[in-house]
Amino acid sequence: MLLNPKAKERDLKLKGAVQINHSSFFVFKDKNGKTFLKNGEDEKLHKSIVQKMIELNPHIARLLRRYKIKPVIDTRTLNELTNGHMNDTCNIAMGVYSILSNEIKDKVDKGTLKEASMLHDLGKVLIPSKILNKPAKLNVKERKIMNIHSTLGYELLKTQNLSNETLALIKYHHQNLQHSGYPVLPADKTSSDLGVQIISIADKYSALREARVYRRRLSRMEALLILYREVREGKIMPSVFNALLKYAELFDN
Repeated sequence: MLLNPKAKERDLKLKGAVQINHSSFFVFKDKNGKTFLKNGEDEKLHKSIVQKMIELNPHIARLLRRYKIKPVIDTRTLNELTNGHMNDTCNIAMGVYSILSNEIKDKVDKGTLKEASMLHDLGKVLIPSKILNKPAKLNVKERKIMNIHSTLGYELLKTQNLSNETLALIKYHHQNLQHSGYPVLPADKTSSDLGVQIISIADKYSALREARVYRRRLSRMEALLILYREVREGKIMPSVFNALLKYAELFDN
């Protein structure tokens, strides 16, 4: 499946994401139901798709106004995320999933987990680059803006016919067992969802093992010790951490 160069960007809908040879691709469908694949490098296409998502969901514009964010689509960030962090998070999440016992695996759908992990940070295309790439600690206002990226990702994708399960994992991938993450959980929802736990720990481990503008790349042991503290604080399931520990020992050199 390849993207038809004649397909009009405005006629395409983002349907999810897949991996081929450890690289991530977005899955699009046109108005005739044909499926196309594209990586994150086509800036014109992705700018058009994201713009259409914004137009389809007025709540996004309201969110941007509330936080005084200019609606600038940062497709360079999308390209970096697709080929880097989101792809890496997916690989780690699926590795953790594969190590869990069959009894625990039955609590989460593998396809949903894979799709959500590849799309979890899509909302960062609307976060100002001066905040995303700030070479210092974020202040309170900047942190509030950064923290809405998961909600923005949820709102962007909500018009694209993804499953409710996938959307929930994207929205709450920064939550934890103590409910001290973001966004705030509704009263009828729990953060003990296994999919949330897997994507959350994969996302954190990937981020800790990357060099960022504000800090050096952490070693495998340093990253695992930080996450182990969250296990002791009751934020991460021990079974999920133990699976990550085994994954890191086997695959993270």
